[in-house]
Amino acid sequence: MIRSQFLAGVGGAAGATQVAQIAPYTATLRIAVVCPQSGPDARVGKQLADGVRAAVDHINDERSTFERALLLSTYDDHNTAADATVQASFAVAQPDTLAVIGHLSAGTTYVTEPVYAQAQVALIVPTVTDDRITARGYRNIFRLPTKDSDEGQLVAAYAIQTGSKAPHAVTQDGDYGPDVARGFVQRAASLHVNAGSTQFSLDKPDYAAAAAQVLTHAPDCVLLAGNIADMGPLIAALRTKGYAGRFIATQGFFDAQTISSEYAKQTEGLVVSTSVPYYPLAPIAQRDVQEYQARYGALAPVSAFGYAAVQLVRLAVRRTGASNRLSVIRALATGGAYDTITGSYTFGPAGDAIDPNCYFYRVKDGKFAYERQAHPSGFMLK
Repeated sequence: MIRSQFLAGVGGAAGATQVAQIAPYTATLRIAVVCPQSGPDARVGKQLADGVRAAVDHINDERSTFERALLLSTYDDHNTAADATVQASFAVAQPDTLAVIGHLSAGTTYVTEPVYAQAQVALIVPTVTDDRITARGYRNIFRLPTKDSDEGQLVAAYAIQTGSKAPHAVTQDGDYGPDVARGFVQRAASLHVNAGSTQFSLDKPDYAAAAAQVLTHAPDCVLLAGNIADMGPLIAALRTKGYAGRFIATQGFFDAQTISSEYAKQTEGLVVSTSVPYYPLAPIAQRDVQEYQARYGALAPVSAFGYAAVQLVRLAVRRTGASNRLSVIRALATGGAYDTITGSYTFGPAGDAIDPNCYFYRVKDGKFAYERQAHPSGFMLK
């Protein structure tokens, strides 16, 4: 769910550094964040930068005299491939930058990965779930949210464990959704359940036709693998044609629009999966969340993953004493479990969490009510 910007806006100049004043002769560690700070996607980009900045300030406030202070450089990529490539080059050109946090979209992340790989800089991916991001063999990429195909598998297990005998995945021919649907069908098959899938056009959607095609499979549970803005009308189309079963939706539906007046009646009872944990049941994260909320207000999901990315780098350096780019990469890859505000991470060779998880929320009375996690973990109580 995306919420409005809650911290004061910052300048969009490339390389602008925002940190608390650091005393002279203090050992430092520089982190860069590359995301849109101007243009159409500036609001969400600033949420990411706000989370990163808040973590840097908090860590600097509480660090011991023997621990390196964090420095932060912010680069504005306008969420375009061309600008992202340029800004990524600026970020890695600064020799004391040991890790980069970014980008906001799959396209900008994908095109800049070679830049970070060539510079041997750790790239922490805070928001992008596209499977392609960790499928190219780079060993400097570390992703925080659960990737699409893993989410699909976790959702399939949930659907079947909660009683579905004939689940069906629906998606569109865009960047987000097909990998989720594929993972869903594969996991269902491994659980000896035949789950079908339907794909329809993103650019020219025919919701009535898509609904009719879905209903030919007689599903008892429909997975909406996509975004509320693009797939929301399909809910009404299915109900109009007589579908009376339940809906489950992926994290593209964990958005304020899902519980807005536009969809309130249609989405009541909808179960949504997301990588965003329910903090009251996450003891490891509670202190940081409470301190953040007391200082800045509501913690937006994008901000939370920005905050977690800084925690991850700080913990890796603190645990291993990493002092250069390669040692930071090694620390993240082999340092064990790292507890952050969004979860506990141990990374596999490709850069995804070894034991991915997701969290299920049910739309109830116009709100997202937490239900459960996909599987037990040490991070969440349930």
